[in-house]
Amino acid sequence: MAALAAGLGLVAAGCSAGQITQTDTQVAAVNGASGDVGLVSVRDAQLLFPVEHGLYEEGDDAPISLLIANNSGEADKLLAVTSDSSEPAEITGDTLLEGTSSILVEAEEGQSGSHSSTTASAGRTGSSTPSGSSSPSVTSTTSPSGSSSVTGTTTPTSGSSATTTTKADSASQSNNMPTTPTKLPSSVDPTEPGLAKIVLKGLTKQLRPGQTIRVTFLFEKAGELTLELPIGASPEPRPAGESSGGH
Repeated sequence: MAALAAGLGLVAAGCSAGQITQTDTQVAAVNGASGDVGLVSVRDAQLLFPVEHGLYEEGDDAPISLLIANNSGEADKLLAVTSDSSEPAEITGDTLLEGTSSILVEAEEGQSGSHSSTTASAGRTGSSTPSGSSSPSVTSTTSPSGSSSVTGTTTPTSGSSATTTTKADSASQSNNMPTTPTKLPSSVDPTEPGLAKIVLKGLTKQLRPGQTIRVTFLFEKAGELTLELPIGASPEPRPAGESSGGH
């Protein structure tokens, strides 16, 4: 029996030798904040983990991820998101909560830890001249009788062609203009129902993982809900040496 017990002990000790443990590629779980106000529920609210620096510096922007559910049959609306540790949040996307519906607020990794900034639009200074334009030249001649005549000629530049348009052609083109609305440019993002983005602007203090920040959500009908939001878990797996216990 003693030999059998010793043999079983050796087998148990070596069961995980050379194996990849289950926690080797797991990330630490961080539960977001949850709460209810009236019939509106906020679930798993947290700040996106700042991958680049591992913390938020003063002045950084902090994206929030969460789920908002309206358990009422009446519509409600998210009006504002504020914090005593930042400027008011920037909210984009769908903020209207239809009855018995939900909104998913997603955070983009590229936004975490970025500083608030205002970029001047390009092209405010200077002007551009199209290369394909044509420059008209006017020649004035005087006849012996004293009367003058003006002859206009159009000299196209390289890559352009001379085109003569009569008033009749212009009227015909204007009559053939489409009456349907023009398509929005690609830079304009239409609002996608059920999706939104919330970014706290300009943190007023440094924020590290393990700390929380007080954030208030204001709804049109349900009212205010204040939660302590943590920083979410890092998307990077923990080193193998940090896993503890088990196989």
